[in-house]
Amino acid sequence: MSLIHFFKDYFSKQRQNEPTSKTVFDHHFFDHNYYLRKNASSEDFAPILNVDAQNLDKIAVAYYGHSFTTLINENRYNHFVKELILPMNENLTIDSLIKLSGFDNNESFVKYAKEKNQNAQTI
Repeated sequence: MSLIHFFKDYFSKQRQNEPTSKTVFDHHFFDHNYYLRKNASSEDFAPILNVDAQNLDKIAVAYYGHSFTTLINENRYNHFVKELILPMNENLTIDSLIKLSGFDNNESFVKYAKEKNQNAQTI
């Protein structure tokens, strides 16, 4: 295969990749900690990938086995747990750690934690 054919083939494959690929999703969602944003939602994230909210949910389920909203909350919860055990955060209140983790308030955190616990018990 000549070098010209190699690059031609390579670039045509790159153009065919949709912006909904796992790499692009991961870059925006995980690398940039999208889930920590207060306005994190499928309606806000979908335009980043140039898809509608329904297709975004399908992508989240296909790659991660959760709806997009659950994926946001799961990562917020995991972030909270990591922040909770860091010694540098020992003087912070639980409320501030919850808010730093992207939850709107204590109630939304507790609601998700209860749902998570109930789901774990049913499995």
